[in-house]
Amino acid sequence: MNKLITTIACLICCIVYTQAQNKNNMLSKKEQSIAAISMYAARGNQDSLKVILARGLDCGLTVSEEKEVLTQLYAYCGFPRSMGALVTLMNLTKERAAQGIKDEAGREPSPVKSSDMFVVGGQNQLKLFGRPALGEVLTFAPALDQFLKAHLFGDIFSRDNLDWRTRELSTVAALSVLDGVKNELNTHIAHAKHNGVTQAQIDEVLIMAARCRNGMVLSESDEPAKTFQTDPTITVRKVFYKNRYDIMLCAEMYLPKDFNEAQHYAALIIGHPFGAVKEQCSGLYAQEMARRGYVTLAFDASYQGESGGEPRHTVSPDALVEDFSASVDWLGLQPFIDRNRIGVIGICGSGGFSVCAASLDPRIKALATVSMYDMGRATRNGLGDSMTDEQRRKLLDEVAEQRWKEAETGEARIRFGTPEKLLGNANAVQKEFFDYYRNPLRGYHPRYQGIRFTSQAALMNFYPFAMIKEISPRPVLFIAGEHAHSRYFSEDAYQEASEPKELYIVPGANHVDLYDRMDKIPFEKISEFFWYALR
Repeated sequence: MNKLITTIACLICCIVYTQAQNKNNMLSKKEQSIAAISMYAARGNQDSLKVILARGLDCGLTVSEEKEVLTQLYAYCGFPRSMGALVTLMNLTKERAAQGIKDEAGREPSPVKSSDMFVVGGQNQLKLFGRPALGEVLTFAPALDQFLKAHLFGDIFSRDNLDWRTRELSTVAALSVLDGVKNELNTHIAHAKHNGVTQAQIDEVLIMAARCRNGMVLSESDEPAKTFQTDPTITVRKVFYKNRYDIMLCAEMYLPKDFNEAQHYAALIIGHPFGAVKEQCSGLYAQEMARRGYVTLAFDASYQGESGGEPRHTVSPDALVEDFSASVDWLGLQPFIDRNRIGVIGICGSGGFSVCAASLDPRIKALATVSMYDMGRATRNGLGDSMTDEQRRKLLDEVAEQRWKEAETGEARIRFGTPEKLLGNANAVQKEFFDYYRNPLRGYHPRYQGIRFTSQAALMNFYPFAMIKEISPRPVLFIAGEHAHSRYFSEDAYQEASEPKELYIVPGANHVDLYDRMDKIPFEKISEFFWYALR
């Protein structure tokens, strides 16, 4: 049971970072724990809270600090949840003491000397906000102003065993998982920034909140690793940025050996296969191209992996195309990136989305696709264009029926999630994907969880090659395996594209071979293409 709770419990607790990361720009492990504690306390999830409280104590938080976080939160999520959380902490410390674990008690707050806490609170409020507290509601309900000043900002914010930066971080984390408090959340985000919390740290909290609300949780010790062998000479930074649909994307930026922020680098954005995550083959490509001198960015598509977007595992072709342009936005603002030398590699399903993105966004200066799928055509027509009109109508009927079920129950039906066991009547394509996505020695990753069945209707109306000729005169390279079942997608795209273009067929390779088979992925060809394209 404890293992189950730990597995369900805190994806958000402590995201694993490399030692070479910019620690001043991201949350420390203690801060991650404080944010997670605040979220689970606000949600009233005592089982997960217990796991996170223990994790926080293990990474250096004192009992006093955790107790103070939970005490303050009564002002934002109510006495019942604050009391329940404090009971959980109290019982946890007793259990740990019985196990011989000696947790640091920490110091209690110093006594407050002033007797007029309304005045003290007003002074604290001014320092905290950087301006006097304003708003019609305080005039409408003056008692609220009295309570806020005298108690919240007087009694509570005068307690000095937590600094104000930490208090605002905790408040933002708690509000981010509550419904109906958007204005208050935005107000406290501004206060947190005024007290030293960076935008990157706010973004990290919001990603954590999205995952908390969706129950996607792992403890730090269970944080899933990459599916490929990592190169210690390559620095990896976890970054966050929003697309134009206001979805927070989570990406990992790979920096080449001897990276120098004073230089200007060419950059490559890597899109993962349909429904996959950045810890799989897109991360492998990002690492390999970083070894060749590029700054690379492997991102989780909207609604997938560590990126935001609800409902989870949705496919919105518009959003998935926009993700590439949003990645260009973010990369182009980094001082060490030459914004005129940004290219894209789209693998499998993201190959089609990247073609559409490059057709519409001239800032993408060169495009390479690998084992590309046109997900619109594949959904409309089936593989090999084998779907009949009757089968298509039946599929749409099934999608419509599933929408009724989800509207009534909220329970999603997932497809494209590779089954745990291969059925006896599985075809060659299913076996090929199974051997990658379910193979712990290849591509298995717990965040790969498939796509909502109802997304197929939107995919049927997706035509990624409608404006493919607009990519010219920017170059495009289509790479496909000689024996790939998807080869015809690349061949047809090549025919529709204008020059300069190239179709490169990898001898002896199937579709999935080009995900991770280092002896078959033509990295030399890819490097040569981008060297000329992004000069």
